[in-house]
Amino acid sequence: MTPLRQRFIEDMLLRGLAPTTQRSYLHYVADYAKYYNTSPEKLDLEAVRQYELHLLNERKLSPESVNTFISSVQFSILTRVDTPWTSSVSPGFAWARSFRSCWTRKKWPAFSTTFPV
Repeated sequence: MTPLRQRFIEDMLLRGLAPTTQRSYLHYVADYAKYYNTSPEKLDLEAVRQYELHLLNERKLSPESVNTFISSVQFSILTRVDTPWTSSVSPGFAWARSFRSCWTRKKWPAFSTTFPV
């Protein structure tokens, strides 16, 4: 196991991420690195954008899956202090985070000023 992967796993444990979230994050970061055939620490933010387009256009993944990829890579990047991350890199699909999940649960959330966007 590489030191980067070990640190990624440790950081997920420190954050208290659920085991299913940890598996999902490892899966997406590993696929991302495999796509470019290099370590994720050597990839820049433009590579994230290009891979996101690949997931949407070529692999035809759902917006929820792409959001999971974005979250996993964002977490991976934030655990390294050498690469900045801003919301302008990829804001994600806002509708997928809020309204799409409501359809699958068959109920609407109570909207308030604290509703996560």
